[in-house]
Amino acid sequence: MQTACTKFGIIHTVDEGDTLYLLGKKYNVKVSSIIYANPCLAIYNLQPGDQICIPRVCVS
Repeated sequence: MQTACTKFGIIHTVDEGDTLYLLGKKYNVKVSSIIYANPCLAIYNLQPGDQICIPRVCVS
């Protein structure tokens, strides 16, 4: 069964030093989109091993 994240994005496992800004740059996604896709995310306390959803960018 697909979760909403695997259907509409990818799951990223947080590494040491990752920030939402860096992840946004890496995946070409707005930070606000990452926050919206992860409502329970402690945005100021990312820990290595945390899994977060990175939404896919729709390009038309």
